[in-house]
Amino acid sequence: MARRVSYQILDMPDERFAVAATIEPDKTMVRTGFATQAEADAWVEGLRAIMAGLGAPVSLAVREFPGSLPLNEVLAFLGKAPTEPG
Repeated sequence: MARRVSYQILDMPDERFAVAATIEPDKTMVRTGFATQAEADAWVEGLRAIMAGLGAPVSLAVREFPGSLPLNEVLAFLGKAPTEPG
């Protein structure tokens, strides 16, 4: 069975863009260094084409934010996320 792939485009502090892609259940890779969001979008379309050949759907991770997410805000949110007892 093909695994799902989710992605999010990140707005980096150096004014470049990155794409974080996660293959279920927990394999994440990050591609950095895109000068524009259009370059990042084009890379995602290439990923979508490759994964379609494998039968793996590619979808946006945070559907409420179809554009890029500022990395600093994402990290701040993750730093405030509750931790599990352990």
